[in-house]
Amino acid sequence: MKTITQIGKKPLANLFGIFGIFYGLVIGLFLGLFSSIGSSITGTVIPGLGIASIIISPIAYGLVGYVSGYLSASIYNKIIVPKLGGIEIELE
Repeated sequence: MKTITQIGKKPLANLFGIFGIFYGLVIGLFLGLFSSIGSSITGTVIPGLGIASIIISPIAYGLVGYVSGYLSASIYNKIIVPKLGGIEIELE
């Protein structure tokens, strides 16, 4: 068994940021689709809502993912490892 006793902050933040961008893209596409369907049903049009959601959602989710990854690695390294020990994994 090997123990992970420290996680790099920047690599984890980058990984969470990339996942956030892809998640935000999916959410933005669905939000744009549902807003266009809703506006066609109700007759009220909010100009640019679909395009804005497709552009803004990945940026926002990517930033939130990056910050949460950085904070998660910091909390793990400074609080969890000293009190509970690292994560044990088995490698071949």
